[in-house]
Amino acid sequence: MLQAYSVKHIFGLCGDTSLPFYDALHGLDHGMEHILTRDERSAGYMADAYARVTGKVGVCEGPSGGGATHILPGLVEASESSIPILGITTDISTAGRGHYTLTELDQQGLFRPLTKWNAVIERAAYLPAQVRAAFRAMTTGRPGAAHLGLPFDVQ
Repeated sequence: MLQAYSVKHIFGLCGDTSLPFYDALHGLDHGMEHILTRDERSAGYMADAYARVTGKVGVCEGPSGGGATHILPGLVEASESSIPILGITTDISTAGRGHYTLTELDQQGLFRPLTKWNAVIERAAYLPAQVRAAFRAMTTGRPGAAHLGLPFDVQ
């Protein structure tokens, strides 16, 4: 789906909950380049800078827990500056919710007041529609940041 929107670069840092995402990124022929960052804050700010320089949507990725909280400042900066960036966060499996998994965090609640658009995908079949909705929200009206959460078992 990202390829359909001409995404060429994804800034991020792999974590335990993002392994399926990175397996797909590595194994599929899509023409996107992953740029490994030192930490998730850097990923958010690099996506912001990329969007400002190129005029395209910037995309960053971070794992659950601390990764999600660290990617947030870049998304807030982008939203406040009307810059379209997509923050993708991975998460624990849907079955693990409420069982105090190490990196469990209410990502949707965290990102809701700070992004223009926000969703956590509950089923893989919803992914295309949610990606379309995210890009539409980021690029229409006043541009801003969007967040898309991908649980481990949905990736």
